[in-house]
Amino acid sequence: MLAAILRNDFDLGYLNWLEACKKYNIDYQVIELAKDDWFEQSLSNKYDLYLACPPGRDEIFKKLYDERIYILDKVLNKFVYPNFNEISVHENKRYLSYWLKANNIDHPTTHVFYQKDEADSFAKSTILPIVGKMNIGASGKGVKIIRDRDELYEYIHCAFTSGLRQEWGPNFKMGNYRRRISNILKNPTIIKRKLEIYRKNHDAVQKGFVLFQEYIEHQFEWRLVKIGDSYFGHQKVKQGDKASGTKGINYTVPSEELLNYVRYLCEKHDFNAMAIDLFEDKEKGFLVNELQCIFGHVQDYICENEGKPGRFKYLNNKWIFEEGMFNANLSYNLRLKHALSLIIDK
Repeated sequence: MLAAILRNDFDLGYLNWLEACKKYNIDYQVIELAKDDWFEQSLSNKYDLYLACPPGRDEIFKKLYDERIYILDKVLNKFVYPNFNEISVHENKRYLSYWLKANNIDHPTTHVFYQKDEADSFAKSTILPIVGKMNIGASGKGVKIIRDRDELYEYIHCAFTSGLRQEWGPNFKMGNYRRRISNILKNPTIIKRKLEIYRKNHDAVQKGFVLFQEYIEHQFEWRLVKIGDSYFGHQKVKQGDKASGTKGINYTVPSEELLNYVRYLCEKHDFNAMAIDLFEDKEKGFLVNELQCIFGHVQDYICENEGKPGRFKYLNNKWIFEEGMFNANLSYNLRLKHALSLIIDK
C-alpha cells in the first residue's frame, strides 16, 4: 500500500496525514501540489490512494488545489480522499451558495453581486442586520455582521475599489490563551509561522464582488460531522455576533431528527468525510451554513453523551452511541481508516 500525500503550499494538514500513515503502517510520499511538476510527481508511482488537505486561507492556492484535484479525481480517476466533490465546496462560500441552491438544500438566503450598482440597489431595501462574507476564510475570519445601512454602502464601496481584507492577527475568540502561549514558548518557530499566516491572510484582497447572507438569529450553531459510518455532533456557542471561530462548545447530544438529516444529506451527495454547520430555525427548520471536509477541533473528541466522549453509528435502523476516543490527530486517523476500508471494498 502506497499513499501520495498532496501537500498544499501553506497549511500543515499534510503532517496529520503523515502521522496517520505512520499509525497504520502505510508507506507514503509527499507531493507538492503547487509545484510545476505536480502532474509528473503524482504519476511517478503506482499510488493506491491520494490523501488531500485543501487550503482554507488563500484563494489563489484554493483554486490551484481544486483544479489539480479535479484532474486527479475526475479525469484520471484516481482515488482521492477527500474527493473533488467534497473539496470543491470546502472554503468556497460563493460556490457553496450556488451548490446548495442547485441541490434544493435549505440555507440562509445568499446573494453574490459582481456589479456595484446591483449591490447598491440591494442595499437600499435589504433587511438588516445582514452578513457580509469573504469567499475564503476559516474560523469566522472574513465574516462581518452589518447592522447600519451606511456601513453596508461603505462595505460595498470598499469591495469594488480598494478591496476587502481579513482582519490581521489571531482570533481572540478562540480562548485557551494559556495553552496557546505555552505551545508557542515550547516552539518559538511557531511565532514566525503565525506572523507569516497573519500577513498572508491580511495581504489577500477580495475585490470585484460581494457576498451577503441572510442573518439568522441564533444562540448557537450545530456542527455535525460524518467520517465513514461515524457521526459526531455538538453546539458551537455564540460569542458576540458569531458562533463560527469561537471554539465555545456545548456537548449537547444532537436529536435523531438532526442525525437523520445529516445522514441523508451525506449519503445523497456521496460525502465520505464532512463537517456540516447548521442553524436550527423554528420556522425554517435546519439551514446549512458551511460544508468543510477538513476542519479543526480543540479536543481529541468532538462529541459527548452524558459526559463520555464517543460517536454515533446507525445500526439496525437506529442510532447507537459508542464510547471512545475517535478523533485523535484532528480526526485524520479516522479518515485514513475509512479511506483504507473503501480500497478494500473495491
